[in-house]
Amino acid sequence: MTISREEALERIYNPSGTADLRESYDAWAREYDTDMAARGYKLPGFVTALVARHVAMGDGPILDAGAGTGQLGEWLDMAGYRNLAANDLSEGMLRVAESRKVYGELKCEALGNRLDYPDGHFRAVASAGSFGVHHAPASAFEELVRITQPGGHLVITVRHIGMEEGNFPQEVDRLEQAGLWRTLETHGPFFAFRDEPDSLYMAWVFQKTG
Repeated sequence: MTISREEALERIYNPSGTADLRESYDAWAREYDTDMAARGYKLPGFVTALVARHVAMGDGPILDAGAGTGQLGEWLDMAGYRNLAANDLSEGMLRVAESRKVYGELKCEALGNRLDYPDGHFRAVASAGSFGVHHAPASAFEELVRITQPGGHLVITVRHIGMEEGNFPQEVDRLEQAGLWRTLETHGPFFAFRDEPDSLYMAWVFQKTG
């Protein structure tokens, strides 16, 4: 069964589960970029700026985690980064991302599960807008650390509403205390959309230790 774009938008922030969230994003995929542009979506550009501050140009792969339609990948490509990979739970969103022709590899997989990459595969991981309550969970952080090479960087945003409920600050601290990463920058809360007071996000830059 397919759903309408309007129903998808209603279900995005209160899905009944992963399958419901996937179906909602599949239904929204074709109009996603137009809708987000109209709302003044800022996260891909901001995350790219943070990546540029910490990640040198080079040959090692970079993962766009929870890539959606690939807006972040397009920004990274414009900034000069190559060898980009993408994953997302929505096949519909990934089809749009693939059409941008900036990714060498795309995988349909959900953040929060074990990812199909070897340990230390990526020199950096970046994620714009994927993490939050009812979306990618805090438990996915450790898996992103696993697939990042020692000394590599992770740039992650999290929706501010429900952060404590979703255990995000606690997981940031737990991984730091466990010696898995160290925090280099913290930003926010800040507005991710123009004129939307409920669209507050946090952003971090981490470096994998070891």
